[in-house]
Amino acid sequence: MKCKKCGTDNPQGKNVCTKCGTFLYSQYPNNRIPMTPEQKKQRRLTLFKAGSKSCLFSIGALIILFIVMALISWLMVRFLFTEDFFKTASDAMGTTTT
Repeated sequence: MKCKKCGTDNPQGKNVCTKCGTFLYSQYPNNRIPMTPEQKKQRRLTLFKAGSKSCLFSIGALIILFIVMALISWLMVRFLFTEDFFKTASDAMGTTTT
């Protein structure tokens, strides 16, 4: 395809001129090469795989975050907040624990 700006002949399938760098195609699809059904199928499959991987990664990250937060909470209750802490807190509020 010929570049409209500099007139350079570019190889088929290029989107940008190899000499000046301007876009060879306009924003309107009437001068674009249509994709074959096999190319469309491959593109859909690639997009599906990429979306699935990112979704699974996000779910995995949330699960790991939940486990870490639960572990931190358990460690805080187990080692930082002793029985005396809860007793003084209930005394300060004026309630009694059994």
